[in-house]
Order: sequence, then C-alpha cells, then structure tokens
Amino acid sequence: MKKCLLLVSTLAITLLSAQNNDALKREFEKQNTENSKKFDSYVAKHYGSNRSPEVLKEIAEKRENLAGFFRNKPYFYKADDQNQISNNNVDALTTAGGVSGLTGAFNGEGILYTIFDGGRIYAAHEAFNNTSGRISNKETATNVYSGHATGVASIIGAKSSPLTATGGGTTISGNAMGIALNSTMDSYRFANTILPGNTAVSNVYQKILIAQPKISNHSYGNNAGWDVATVSGENAWVWNGDYYPATATEPSESFDFQGTYFPNDQNYDNIVYSNPTNVIVKSAGNYFGFGPTYPGTENFPKYYQNENGALVQFTTTDVLPTTNCGNGGDCIGPGSLAKNIIVVGATNIITTNSHRYTASTDVVRSGYSSAGPRDDGGIKPDISAPGTDIWMASTEEDTIGSTDWQIDSGTSMSAPQVTGIIGLWMQIYKSMFNNADMNAAAAKTLMAHSASEAGTVGPDAWYGWGFINAKKGAELLVGKSNNTILFNDETLTSGTSNQKTLIASGTEPLKVTISWIDPAYVIPDNLTYDDVYNNRSSRLINDLDLRIVDTETNVVYQPWKLNPLNPTAAATKGDNTVDNIEQVVIDTPVAGRSYRIEISNKGTLKNSSGANAPQNYSIIATGYTQEVLATGETVKDSGIIVAPTITKDLVKVLKAPAKSTFNVYDLTGKKLQSGVINGDTSVDLSTYVKGIYIIEVKSGNNVITKKVIKE
Repeated sequence: MKKCLLLVSTLAITLLSAQNNDALKREFEKQNTENSKKFDSYVAKHYGSNRSPEVLKEIAEKRENLAGFFRNKPYFYKADDQNQISNNNVDALTTAGGVSGLTGAFNGEGILYTIFDGGRIYAAHEAFNNTSGRISNKETATNVYSGHATGVASIIGAKSSPLTATGGGTTISGNAMGIALNSTMDSYRFANTILPGNTAVSNVYQKILIAQPKISNHSYGNNAGWDVATVSGENAWVWNGDYYPATATEPSESFDFQGTYFPNDQNYDNIVYSNPTNVIVKSAGNYFGFGPTYPGTENFPKYYQNENGALVQFTTTDVLPTTNCGNGGDCIGPGSLAKNIIVVGATNIITTNSHRYTASTDVVRSGYSSAGPRDDGGIKPDISAPGTDIWMASTEEDTIGSTDWQIDSGTSMSAPQVTGIIGLWMQIYKSMFNNADMNAAAAKTLMAHSASEAGTVGPDAWYGWGFINAKKGAELLVGKSNNTILFNDETLTSGTSNQKTLIASGTEPLKVTISWIDPAYVIPDNLTYDDVYNNRSSRLINDLDLRIVDTETNVVYQPWKLNPLNPTAAATKGDNTVDNIEQVVIDTPVAGRSYRIEISNKGTLKNSSGANAPQNYSIIATGYTQEVLATGETVKDSGIIVAPTITKDLVKVLKAPAKSTFNVYDLTGKKLQSGVINGDTSVDLSTYVKGIYIIEVKSGNNVITKKVIKE
C-alpha cells in the first residue's frame, strides 16, 4: 500500500487545561493561518493566472467555506426539514399538563439557541413575529440571508404557521410550527468571515468560543466520499477521497475519510471539554448510497482529484471506489464524528396512529441519511429524528430577504428538532433545579436513556440510540426532581470504583446509562493514508466501564457495543472501549433482588493536558424501587420533602413527622451529620465541599433518603 504522507490541515492541540479557552483561541488562530497558506498554494496550482470575475467569485466562495485539507486538497462545508411535533411528542412539553408532574407549558422561554449555518437568518420573517427581537444576526449585513438557515431556525422555533401547497394537482396541508416558539436565537455563518468589530477572519470554532452557546445547531458538514457536482456544465460524480491509478507494478488504490476522526472532530471535542455546558448538535449528512451505482446516474462522468486538486476523469478500465455506505454504514464525514457532540440522523415522518410512535417498526431511516459507526466502532449518529418532507420557512438569498415557505428534506431538518427538544429539557431543568445548567454529558445521557427504540435492539449505525422522545426525557427530569429515578452528575477517581446497589422493581427493565465529556483525541503529525483509512484504534482517552452485578448470582451484565466491520449487525454486549457513553440493560430483572452498579476505569484518567485527573460523568438509572445505602439500609419514598435539591448552604426537611431524625452521608456512605426534626428543620451543608450528598430521614420503621447537590 502506498505510504503517502497526509498533511493534517490543523495543528495538534496538546496542552489545554479544562477551562482554557484562551489557549483554544490561539490554536484556532494558528489553524486559520496554516489553512490560509495552504489555500493560497492550492489557488496558485489549481487556477494558475486565471483571475476572471467568475474565477475570483469561485475562489472567494471556496475560501469562505474552507473546512480543511486532505493532504494538499481542500474540502469544504456544505449545508446538510406539523407532523414531526407529534412524532417526537414535543406537544406534551408545550401543552400544560402534558407531562405528569410538570406545571405549565414549556415553549423555550429564557432559552437562547445559537445557529451556525450557511448565511443569516431572515429575522423579519413572519415565522418569528410572535415576539419582537427573537432573532439576532451576529454577522455583518453584507452577508446574505439564507433560506437554509431561516428554515433551520423555523424548525427550532417558528410560531404556529398553517400552510398548504399544491403540486401535480394535489393539495397538501401542514404546519411549519417549531418546537420552542418563545425562544430566542443568535445567527452565525459557519463560513470563515470577519465578525462586526473585528479585523481578522474567524472560523466556526472561533465563533463558537465567542458565542459561548448553551445549545447550538450545526446543520452542515462535508462529504468525504462520492458527491454530485457540476463539471463542464453537466452533472458528474466526483470522488472526494484520494485515488491512485494502477501502474505496471501496483493495482489502483482509493482512500476516503468517511468514518475518520479528524482535526475538525478534535476541535469540537476540545471546545466541549473546555466548556462542559455547551451542547453541540450536528447533522449526520445526506450521502448514503452516493456513487456511480446510484439509480439514474449511470451515464454521469466520474472524476477524482489529483494532488493539485484538479479533476481527472476515471478511465473505463479504472476500478472505481466503492459507493458511500455500500456495506450499510461508514459514510459519516469528519466533523460529525466527535465524541462530545450529538450527531443526528434522519427518518421519514411517522404517518400512522395519528403520527405517534407506537413501535420500533414505525421508524424508517430516510434513504439519504448517512450512517456510522465511526471507524473505531464509536456510535454515530447518536440519535435520529424526522427529516423528510418537513415544512419550514425560507427566504430569498440576498441582503434584502423575503417571507417564503418550503418543504424540504435532509439531516439538516432532523438536527434542529433534536436541538429544539434539548433546549426545552434545559428549560425544564432550570425550572426544577434552581436555574442550573444541564451540561453536555447530562444532555446526552438523558437523550439516550429516553430514546424510543428504532432499528435493531439497542444502539445501531442508522439510528444511534433510537428515535428522540421529548416526553420521556421530560418524565425523567420529573423523576430526578422527586427522587424516583437516579439522575446525577458524579465524579470517578482513577482506580476507585463507584458503586451503588438498587432493588429492582421487576415491572420494567433495569436500565443504567452513563456519559462523560472525554478529552479530545490528539491527531498525530505526519500521518499517511494507511494510518487513518478505516483505523480501528479507539479514540477514547478515558475509558470508563459500566457494569451491573446480580448480587445473588454474581452474573455481570455488560454494555452495548457496535462492530465497525459489520455496521448493520445488531449491537452486542461486552466490553465497550470506544464510546464515551455506555448503557447496560437487564430486560427481566428479578423483582426485589439487589443489583450492584459499578463504574470503574481502565488505565489512568487524564485531563486534556495529559495530567492525571478525575473524570466527571452523568448517570441515569431506572427500573428500581429502592436504593441500598452503604449503611445497608434501603431507601423508601414518602411525602417528606427535602428542598431545594441544589444549594450552596441550607436545605429544609418538610412534612416529616415530629421527632423524626436525620443523617447526612457523602456518596461513600460516611455519616457527616445527625439531628432531630422538629417542624420544618434546616440542614446546613455550607461547610462541605461541592458534591452530592444523601439526606436520610427516619420516622419509626420508615426510612427515606433524598439526594442534594452542594454547589
């Protein structure tokens, strides 16, 4: 195999502290400088002295949308659409009384979404005029409005907008209403532009650091395999990987970066690790099945790019690269394979049962939706949502804008649905937990644990953890607030196992999910194509292990994992060494039996600078009736209230019988404080370090516990 040097387009980031955005900004500036030099060299080789107006326009557009380089060849960003509201059960959140335990309706009040897209959102569109000032454009007014960006924004938060459309003599009706219609949105381009007040060009990573979003949508990516392009005025297939024609001594070879964790993914992972409350949602791409065998395209000419980026037509004797996802998976491009972001695949709208999900067979992958997993077997996409035939707002793509509407399809349309839903979960979380932010690990844990089954049992390469379920996620938040489920942010110390014992209800599966924000995998220098093409080495830095142990039989239950060599195979259970999210499910636990949850790690836990450090993670457990404390006593629920659940100093014990007693424990079971309850009693936690504590209340033979977070 040819050992061709692969010059990575961005500089390795090796010395970053967990909260050092200044270091990230400096590295992204270096990346801009490096990419700019490479692009200038590419222009000189590719265009020569031709500087016609058409060529200058093409060069300017390519410079703006430059995403990086495969060796010396540039690759570019490109944009990747009220039935979906019912499919996702969003209306349960936006309607008062739709979720038991929630009062009022949640429509995105107080939630700011940040949208990175191909152009500016048309803020004057009637889709957003239910409240003034909903859209804030952060780019200069010389940037054109984008129909794609405006549509994405409308999926997240358009007001109720009933529409009809006629085509082929058929009239159809729909509603372009979004998910969070009282939210606000900031609009940035993903292109390399100069922001107002700045003199230097900012790339999308720098813009994320400037925006500091709590929840952001990124419906764009790049196609690292076969793509359709216009060449010499006609449709053609262009291979975006690398190709080496056969020689007298060697056969032809092709390489691609589909499934490859690359510098763009490293950048996203670094950003989230340094900013753990930033939830980044990204589209999976629309390239499944692309290639010369795509129906109706057999007469398209076929090209690859040589080392200078010039197109060369394949000969009739050349062995063509394989079709994207020809094995059923492995066609998600770099930048949508990061560990710490949420990547979304697209499904068809559910049209049966009043557009409601009833079974996994209701969910059908949209034929274009790119599939995973990552080359090391990491689960991508993370989740799926409706993406085909979505009603959305649109606009003329100029600096004036207009109120238009359209029906569109793509993972660009499924991603903002997930973004919108997570924003509503954030709003609920804030309302329940003293205005606290839900971090990226908790958001992913909640998303996976609440997902409706789709495809094969467990996660898979088409749907990720399943089909997004807004209502179930909200129900889990209610369960967290009343302590009927386990949903915590916890910390693992290297070499020390965290354990907790639960008594199974037996009426539903015992299910535990953990997720953590992993340090970025550092892309080595001086790579060859052989080093990166279908490389199966794990991209994890900290490998946490989740297990459930039957305390009577000592049977150990392990998490799901995928096989990158067989993407369409059902998930199996075993030691997962590639995902920073793990889930263990016991389908039929024995009622009343104790099961021990164990969270441990391999090797030594590190932070982003490579120093030894503990690892934070989020955990959700359901399907149990009681928790057994380290003291050996069980937890039973009652009407006793401990509030607030997040505090800096005092919590109150309310509605406890007179002469009840209380104890305060840390998570190791160590007793820290005791007292007698007379009326409404305050418990002072002000002298304790930040963390999770258990307040136990005893009344006669009844023992209950409540968890509180000390900030």
